[in-house]
Amino acid sequence: ILAQTPSSSSMSPPSNEGDGRPMPSSSNQQTSRQATGVSPNMRNDTTMMPISQQMPSQRTIALWNEVANGIDKNQTVVWKNAVDSLSEASRYLLISQDARIFVESYMKPVISILLEQQPHKIGQMERNCVEESLKLAVIIVTDDLKVKDQPSSGECLILEVLAMVFNRKKMFYKGPKQNWNTNMAGLPEVRTQMISKFRAIKGFHTLGIYLSHRTAHITFPSLEILHHILFAIVQAIGPVLNSPDLDLKKQWEKELIQVATAAMDYMRNSTEEALKKLCHDDLTTIRNDLQQFFDRLDYTQRTETLAFYQFFRNFGLKLIASQSLPLKLYGWDTVTDLIEASTELRPPPKMFIVSGAGTKFVNGPYTCATQTNEDGFVKPGTDIRYEHHVLNNDPELKNKKITLFRCTMRSQQKWWFLSEADEDQPGTDKDIDYYQHKSKKHEESEPPLSGWVTCKNSGTDPAPILEAKGLMVPIGEEYNTMEHQLAKWAIENRIIELVLGSSIHREVVARSIPLIRFLAFMCTKDDPSPADEDSTMLGPNAHCLQVAHLTLAWKTCTSKLDSAVSAEVYQLLVSILPSLPDDLAIKLLTSIQLSLHGTEDDRDYLFEVAEFCSALADMNPNEMEAIGSNNNPIITAGIS
Repeated sequence: ILAQTPSSSSMSPPSNEGDGRPMPSSSNQQTSRQATGVSPNMRNDTTMMPISQQMPSQRTIALWNEVANGIDKNQTVVWKNAVDSLSEASRYLLISQDARIFVESYMKPVISILLEQQPHKIGQMERNCVEESLKLAVIIVTDDLKVKDQPSSGECLILEVLAMVFNRKKMFYKGPKQNWNTNMAGLPEVRTQMISKFRAIKGFHTLGIYLSHRTAHITFPSLEILHHILFAIVQAIGPVLNSPDLDLKKQWEKELIQVATAAMDYMRNSTEEALKKLCHDDLTTIRNDLQQFFDRLDYTQRTETLAFYQFFRNFGLKLIASQSLPLKLYGWDTVTDLIEASTELRPPPKMFIVSGAGTKFVNGPYTCATQTNEDGFVKPGTDIRYEHHVLNNDPELKNKKITLFRCTMRSQQKWWFLSEADEDQPGTDKDIDYYQHKSKKHEESEPPLSGWVTCKNSGTDPAPILEAKGLMVPIGEEYNTMEHQLAKWAIENRIIELVLGSSIHREVVARSIPLIRFLAFMCTKDDPSPADEDSTMLGPNAHCLQVAHLTLAWKTCTSKLDSAVSAEVYQLLVSILPSLPDDLAIKLLTSIQLSLHGTEDDRDYLFEVAEFCSALADMNPNEMEAIGSNNNPIITAGIS
């Protein structure tokens, strides 16, 4: 007999008070109640069956009652009874109200008890019982989803069981907390098998249909249930992407995408009042689940990934345009996450120009040698490398290939190298290293432009500097990256004007700084090359921070606002100065300087200018150094 652990003892069978769900106590009582979700078509189909196949036997009903009594009295279930009761329930679910009553009332506590078992404390027979019960639960949920596809068919009351089966934190999967002298691991592979089983019996397809019909309905599952389901599709997409069967792969991708799309539609359809009632952390968890899933699809289903990020941006806009301050502030946190996500998906440069190296043959163009898909995109997360083929008449240098690549060191730090890689064992001590860069975390994604050092054994001082050129994208997509799309969204929806408008709030101003810095970065992101006729955007640096935005910010400072809001805007202007291109910084500071000479209202703004200068003087020295590196003479001389 299994006893439920204290950590999950609160898991009890559903009450029959308030929700209309019957609780089985005896066979006679059960058969007098109306079961939910028994398809009329299914009942008609069974009329030609022998009576013994239509209805469960008294022995089966007695088994269900025995399991129910064990759970009701002391939260226990016999190993074999768990399997047998679920097997019989699966057999009769669609034709017997007794089976449905048992499943909707007692499958959840049965599965909960099983998932709280510690694998190292039970034998192989018991572990087999757990696995077989989980498989049956997956089958039962799938069958129920099929007959509940429409809201008019009722709610799938056992969907929470599927979420439990997919919950990676259950004891049976993760095991107890590890100690230094013990090794009591769980069985996470069983969870993976359950996800694969659900996919194999077209459970995700059925679930996608169920959810898509309820995105604006009260029966849409809770965010907690949704999280466990979405996290399962994140794990399921791995084997799908590796499938050699292209047709099957596309089918599976479509089924998983349908589930994710339903979750997006639910969030999109939620009213402001509904969003107020949802926990922001839970919303963020769902959004992160979706992001992980679609980021993994970027290589094979880029259109779907683009659609997700469009949803991501529009959901952020919905939040920051809300009348609710908590939602508005959460929306700005969402925008910050958007910036980070768009940056992580930035395509690598198409080439690097290496110059200034003391070892002359290292200098020159390095072209990207990383494999791309048929559309010309590099797979996200792939280690990128660049190659330079030395052109020289010297026989010793002829056909020499220098590689620019990233290597994970024994310390797990990731350094960049300019090396002559060994043909058989590249990335090992057999390489001839000329220059290296001990990269920090933010420098690991692509080769740093400066800060290189000479490798003493092979390289010659001075160390080189690098210059990035172009992006590894198809022709016409140069100005349509996730960053470009985010910048376009911000400018076209007048997000900065929304921040500094009539409903300005100091907390909103503070949270808008990352976006304004990002838009300042976009001013100089693109090479000033001629716009391609096939480009889906206007051209280089088409959507970015404008002088009008800075002027609006300064006017906001000089208007009759409360001092707290003004101080926050001063801080905003000062904090973005290190990110501004020279021309924008000079125009901003010139505008501030001219305020000292009076304006159309015959008023000078000495106090406001003094407040700005005070904020500027209080700037962190490291930020001031960054400003100085922009060579803005007005910062050091104009204001004075």
